[in-house]
Amino acid sequence: MRKLVSFQEALRRLREAIPAEPVGVAKVRLEEALWRVLAEDIVAHLDVPGFRRATMDGYAVRAEDTYGADVDKPVILKLVGRV
Repeated sequence: MRKLVSFQEALRRLREAIPAEPVGVAKVRLEEALWRVLAEDIVAHLDVPGFRRATMDGYAVRAEDTYGADVDKPVILKLVGRV
């Protein structure tokens, strides 16, 4: 029967079995960069887009508040806050 180990012990064993040491730095074209890791941070010198924009627009609702809703029988939801 196998015994469960702590998260810390599992992490130690994983790091011991698969050392993740850097193997060097290379310049590659973007098309060749898949599965590679950046050697240093990249900082944008200008905002793109140059205006405030939300990553996501929409509404959050509780599923139970929409039960029974249909195109012909909509439910009315109360706005309780804005972010």
